Amino acid sequence: MVNNRFYERIDKIEDINILSTLVCKEYKLGKLIDTLVLEFGYEDFNAIITTDTGKYFMKVFRNSRTDKDVEDCIGRTWHAYQNGVKVPKIYLNSENKIVTIFKYLNSRFRVTLMQYINGKNFFELNRKPTDNELEQIVSIASSLSKIDYHPNFIYDTWAITSFCNEFEKKKKYLSNEYFNLINPIYERFKRFDYDKLPKAFVHGDMMSTNLLIDDKGEIWLIDFSVSNYMARINELIVICDDIALIVNDKKESEKRITKIFKQWCNEVNATDFERESFKILFDVANAINVLNTQYEIKELKNDSDETIMHLEAGLFGLTLFN
Repeated sequence: MVNNRFYERIDKIEDINILSTLVCKEYKLGKLIDTLVLEFGYEDFNAIITTDTGKYFMKVFRNSRTDKDVEDCIGRTWHAYQNGVKVPKIYLNSENKIVTIFKYLNSRFRVTLMQYINGKNFFELNRKPTDNELEQIVSIASSLSKIDYHPNFIYDTWAITSFCNEFEKKKKYLSNEYFNLINPIYERFKRFDYDKLPKAFVHGDMMSTNLLIDDKGEIWLIDFSVSNYMARINELIVICDDIALIVNDKKESEKRITKIFKQWCNEVNATDFERESFKILFDVANAINVLNTQYEIKELKNDSDETIMHLEAGLFGLTLFN
């Protein structure tokens, strides 16, 4: 049975297959066989639709997003796709639009349909990328930063740019131990000249749940829900505090992170300030993982495997490079 917290993101519907049937009709997908809700992620409602013509990925945008937010969000994926980034194809509806609004009784759903990738993300695989896979992922990050695209800003509670604001709101959820761990990072970051960092188009969430590896070994990037025009090094930091980490293996983690940091610096021709900023930004990213998972656990009662994974990664990440 699907956890209710996923259905709470969208309008009420007694059976998700009702919506899937409407999607099948609009996009001419054939006869619906099944809908599989994907129980990971913190943003939208995602599912795989299986029909007699194949499988498709359905994204239903959460209600907290405005219609403009939705268009902006999926427009980012469309832009990356148009620029040759390894992202799933977006299907156009009968009006040649990338978002379709479906109405059922008193409910309203904003849906995008995308290519289904026959593979699994690294969270589902329960493993970290190999060194070679990490190299591919960093190259994807570098290629994104070279796209001349300045989308409207989307606020992300997990982003480095949101740390000070989120810390003020959520510090009450921290134990004394965690507060004493994170507060010094907060004080340091308040004095950091973030605006001095070079900016670029950034996915912002290149972690285990958003990187798929298909049956041919190729890596795909999905879900541009929190992508922005921001400090380009943020992309690397997210990679370093998630998929590059081997929790409880300090030596290997530092080795992997050092290697991809050098690769990224070479590929984007990093500035001296970017190189010098790595440590504070890496600490902030790990601190955010601890802060937000405490909020998820204590306020939202969400102690899922994904939440615990981010908590453990954040705590471990804060022990590195010291």
